[in-house]
Amino acid sequence: MKKAVLEKAVDVDGVTVPVECIEMEKREDKPDHFAHFHEYLEMLYLLDGQMDIWLNDKHYPFCKGELIVINSNETHRLASVTPVSKYIVIKFTPKLLYSAGQSVKETQYILPFLAEHSEQPRVYKKEFVESSGIPPLILDAMAEWNKKDTGYELALKADVLKTIRHVVAFLSEKGINVKVSSGSGNIQQIISTILEYINENFKTVSEMDVAEHFSISYSYFSRSFKQIMNMSFKEYINYLKINEAQRLLLTTGKSITDISLELGFSSSSHFINVFKKYKNCSPKQYKKNITKS
Repeated sequence: MKKAVLEKAVDVDGVTVPVECIEMEKREDKPDHFAHFHEYLEMLYLLDGQMDIWLNDKHYPFCKGELIVINSNETHRLASVTPVSKYIVIKFTPKLLYSAGQSVKETQYILPFLAEHSEQPRVYKKEFVESSGIPPLILDAMAEWNKKDTGYELALKADVLKTIRHVVAFLSEKGINVKVSSGSGNIQQIISTILEYINENFKTVSEMDVAEHFSISYSYFSRSFKQIMNMSFKEYINYLKINEAQRLLLTTGKSITDISLELGFSSSSHFINVFKKYKNCSPKQYKKNITKS
């Protein structure tokens, strides 16, 4: 693929949504001329017809009833083999798959889906998809997205996580040893342990602290962490801190100054700027919006 176009995630009310669902139709006479890529992950479920997909320059046939999982930043393009093909696309941020309270075992499950280049199967056949109960989850997610009833965001996340859980179980049952090919050496082998350590100490730990704790050179750790997690150490720490800030804002009476100090920000203004970057509003406005709704 000589050219690839970056595709942006959709915003709702100025905030990037963690999950987006789209019903798509591809015509045989209108194939993708350019590959595209995006930071979010993508699941494709073919409702009708037959398609070809090129994923990182490799071709895969895509048949009715099958599921494809596309990792973050993987280039891909589609073409319909039949006159018309219809499919559902579910896009979701990689951040949906991890949290501050995540265990080592949970991290091992989701690492293959965070890597830009991973060796897990690309197309999941109709027999597995139907027997595991994935189609109702995909259709429910699409219905929730269309209706957008109160709490629909929670239902969307649940449907995505359940689908990923079925894929993980399939890989385990088949004895498929999924390996992450980006990153190498001992970081890849102990990344889940590293993440657990970070998640337990994210308020105060630095990148240098982690490298020293695991006896890894700083530059190698920094480079490999970004390759494996598809984000820098600083971005990951800030993501965890802002998640915790949301909880503190909504469940305690602590001031913005107190929260910024507790989470290890250098100042209240720095905390507010980082919060705005992730939530597109200030902490005060965030709390006001939630209270109002």
